[in-house]
This record gives sequence, C-alpha cells and structure tokens, in this order.
Amino acid sequence: MPEGRPSSADQSPPVPDKSLKTILKWSFPPLICAACFFFQSVMLHMTTVKYVLLQHKSPLHDDLGHELFKNETVAKEVLDALSVAPPLVVIVGIALLRDVRLWAKVFFSNAILFVLKGLFDWMTVLPDSIGFGECKKRLGDEPLKYLERMGHLSGTEYFSALLQLELYGVGKVRPVRYCADMLMSGHTFVTVLYMLALADLVRRITILMPPVPRVIWRISMGIFATLCVGADLYLIVKTRFHYTVDIVMSIVITLLIYTNAGMALLAQWYASEDGKRNSADADIIWLPAILIPFCCFHGYYSVREMEDQQVADLQANNQSSFWQWLTDTFKTSSEESLSPEQVKSYGSAQTAPKSEAEAEGSV
Repeated sequence: MPEGRPSSADQSPPVPDKSLKTILKWSFPPLICAACFFFQSVMLHMTTVKYVLLQHKSPLHDDLGHELFKNETVAKEVLDALSVAPPLVVIVGIALLRDVRLWAKVFFSNAILFVLKGLFDWMTVLPDSIGFGECKKRLGDEPLKYLERMGHLSGTEYFSALLQLELYGVGKVRPVRYCADMLMSGHTFVTVLYMLALADLVRRITILMPPVPRVIWRISMGIFATLCVGADLYLIVKTRFHYTVDIVMSIVITLLIYTNAGMALLAQWYASEDGKRNSADADIIWLPAILIPFCCFHGYYSVREMEDQQVADLQANNQSSFWQWLTDTFKTSSEESLSPEQVKSYGSAQTAPKSEAEAEGSV
C-alpha cells in the first residue's frame, strides 16, 4: 500500500450534513404544532356537529364579562391581528438569537394548547356564546346542512365525511367555521403564549444592558404585554365571542404550561446535541412576574435530574423518625441496587447534606 494513503479501516464514516440536521431540528417543532392544530380542527368540527343537534342552544346566562360590557360588533380582523402579530415578532426574534431551546418550548407549548382546546370542547359541549342564530350565519346554509347530516352518520361513513370536511370543505366554503368552540379561547392563549415568549426574549436581550435601560425595557415590555392581553380580553368579551371563563382559563393554563418544569426539560432535551435527557446544561425555567401568586419568585431558575440517593439524603435531613423506620425496614431490599457503602447509610441523617450552621460547628 502506498505511503500516506489511509487504509479503509482508518477512514471514519461520513459525517451527516450539519446544515440538514439544523434544518430538521428547527422544522420539527412547527410541524408538530401544525399537526396538533389539525387535530384541534377535527375535534372542533366534531363538537360543532354535536352542537347543531342539541335541542337547547341558548347561550348561558350570568356571565360576569357579558354583564359588565355591552355587546358590540368588532371586526374579526382586529382579533386576528392581535393573535398573529406576536407570533411573527417572536419567530423573528428567536431566529436572530438562534435559540433552539426557546423555539421548541414555544411551539411545543402551543401544540399542547391546541390539543387541550380540541379535547375540552369535544368532551363538554357548551352553547355558543353568540347564540345559534349568529352561529348559523357564521357557518352558512350549505355547511350547516352538511353538519346536520353528519350527525346522523356513524362509523366509517362519519369519519369519511369528517375527513372530506377537513380537506375539501363544503361546496365553495373552505375552511368551514366552528360553533360551540368555547372552552379556552384560541385567540387568547395564542396571544398570551407569544407575549410570554416575547417578554422572555426581551429579558434575555436586556441582560447585556446597563441597569437603568434594562429596567426601563423590561417594565415597558410588561406594560405592552398587559395592554395587548387586556385588549384581547376586552374585545372578545364585548363581541360575545367567548364566555369570560374561556378567557381566564386560557390565561391560567398557558402560564402553567409555559412555566412548567416538564416543558423546560423537554425543550432542553430536544435542543441538546447528544439527545440525552440529562444533558450537561441546566434546564432553564422562567417565572414571570405575572405568575400570581408566585410573582415574588420571578426570574430564571435551573433544574437538574437527581439520583434517588440524593433525594433520600435530602429527605433524611428532616430528622423524621418515620423516615428512619422506613430506612431500616427497606435496607435489605435496597441491597440489590446499591453498593454496601450506600446501603449502610442509605437515607440516614449521617449522609444528608449539612446546613451551614452544622458545617461550621463541625470544624
């Protein structure tokens, strides 16, 4: 073999195109979100079929928002603009920062919200807040008759008609609108979610600023987000587009999903290069100041996976006699999975982390 030419055994396998991997990694979360939106659409059309067959379709009374604000017509384009503008700004901002973790977190959160809305509306059909008369105008005569016929189908005929409705619409009407899609306002949770992401972006960017401009930018962002969400809430209630509980429910669930530790772990796992669940980087959780009653703890936090031994040692620090009894009782069964040194003091106060006062006293 000529010198200088590597043998076939020494040649490393071809490295996958990094740009292709990057494209796939950035494309998957939006695709999952789009698939969940399609699922939501299917469930909402199934809900609409159930609603048009109800005998009693009158709107629910005693709604707090409807009593406070007089019913007025507002162009739907205004509501759509409030829901579309924040996602566009967030998508551009995340792309500029090249933050795959935040990208995955936003789209996975949105996907979960789409699925929850579809399931909630299908499980419990609430009469449309605008009334069945306005609902018929929204649907149109031909789609309404199609939905009524669907209600009397079953099995494969029903799902075939549903698939045709989703893919091709009815006649010249495509897409077909929904009725009784009450529980969780889609406009609201999209606005709240992407306003949270925008505030998260602003907070990260302003870390590099001096203290005074940093505070000004963050306060301004908070006021802007509050005004946008407040305008969304006001316009939706005023037009009777939703019940008040739909809007409040959307805000609460969106906050809980976006700030959830599980969501942070999922985003970190997805963004990690090695694809391991417990990567070297700590998973970032952001608690916004609006997360009442936990607003006093607002800021960024890190979370890591702990071993069972670490949890047991922390538990032992409580000096619980019941825990000590459990430790003595289950030592034998723990010997199969722990080393002799671990079994000897497993979950005991001797292996628990010492407080600062205890550490100083032992010196």
